[in-house]
Amino acid sequence: MLWTLLLAVLQGHVVSSLAVTASSITIRPSPSPTSEPSSTSGQWLIISNTSIFWPTYTDYFYGPTTGPKAHVVTCNAKWVEYYGRSTGLRSLGPTATSISYDPYPTSEGACRTSSSLEDYSDTHTGPVTTLCDGIPRALGPRETVTSYYPGTGPCSSYTTTFSYTVELYREPKAPKCTLNTQQCIPIWSTYRELSSSYYHTVTTITPGDTNSPIPPYSSTVFYWPVTTAGGDLCLQNGTTIPATPTGTSPNTAVVNGQTLISPSIYVSFTSIYAWSNRRAHPGSQCGDTHTDTIIAVDPISVSSVRNHRNAKYPTIGTAYPFNFAEFTPQEVGNYTMPLIPWPQYRGGSQCPLYDPSCTMIRDDYMPFLDLPEAVRQIDKLWTECDAHWYIPPVTLVPVMGDIKIQPTRTPTPTAEANVVAAMAVPESVAAVPTPEQTGW
Repeated sequence: MLWTLLLAVLQGHVVSSLAVTASSITIRPSPSPTSEPSSTSGQWLIISNTSIFWPTYTDYFYGPTTGPKAHVVTCNAKWVEYYGRSTGLRSLGPTATSISYDPYPTSEGACRTSSSLEDYSDTHTGPVTTLCDGIPRALGPRETVTSYYPGTGPCSSYTTTFSYTVELYREPKAPKCTLNTQQCIPIWSTYRELSSSYYHTVTTITPGDTNSPIPPYSSTVFYWPVTTAGGDLCLQNGTTIPATPTGTSPNTAVVNGQTLISPSIYVSFTSIYAWSNRRAHPGSQCGDTHTDTIIAVDPISVSSVRNHRNAKYPTIGTAYPFNFAEFTPQEVGNYTMPLIPWPQYRGGSQCPLYDPSCTMIRDDYMPFLDLPEAVRQIDKLWTECDAHWYIPPVTLVPVMGDIKIQPTRTPTPTAEANVVAAMAVPESVAAVPTPEQTGW
């Protein structure tokens, strides 16, 4: 894509001609040269009917090439050439394999323990209820589960041997010179100066494209609580009642000094950036990395996505409008908890996509949030970046008065309406106009 120029800069300048012969390529660990025919065209080596990038060290002089330091600069350049050529040859795949054997320490029994909150794969031992949908629901907060590694019973340690397959690749000849850290410092400084000078010559910034997903780290949604009058849990036919307004003005609340105004909901990101999908090449970043960012969003434009999985080749789920009334706490016996409908829960991030063992509703629901269009306000270069590829599981926090948030990088689901989940402290709130009277 157009904005991957950084990769070209890191790889060096274009080489006009090269002198490469088949004898300059060997297969590790054998020192014998390969007999494969090869030829060069410009900065490319043609081998096995494939063209690979084939740099030459004379394009990597980051320092003086004469004087007492010249040998260090030349040595560094030769190692840059070596790693560039080695990467290209490895992209052709292995030429052979071998089996290696190594000893390693191991153990049996309960040698280590760890504790965590229960998830779909654990057996719930606490109280359970079943409502009209026929799905068991764990009552109360999640239980703490203790795991033992590598197994159970008395712990014993011993040494064993394991075998593994080593893939052999074509390798260029390695330089015979060596470098130490002190010698590399001035070379690295020169490289940074040259890179900085180059970037200052770029006057036009190319925006990202549809092959550039926007992957947030973790997110929290602040919403105005609503309730449902009447209706049936299974039929989902209740009447939604919005939050009661404060006087004749929109509802407001303060989150760590930032004012939130109804009816907008607010989405907070611990960090968010855009990067190429890396399918065809390493790719590069589009725009900047933004941390502790919060945006205002029209609640009508917010969707949850069921049965989605983030990946280099993602499983794109199905988007549904958010129904914030589903998160209203209900009285179930001696417990107060939101009654998340089964289709919504099963499609959330806490259940594996194809694992049939997720059969109980627990207090761990984290739906996937389809990134709203307002996310593009964060960075002007994200106009074409894909907002539906990597999407965050979100913690949902009802806004009720002033809220103090403790900073953390791990989102935590909430079981009660007045329990505020932890999130990163937002540094700023995206500017939004004061909403007009809604009639609440």
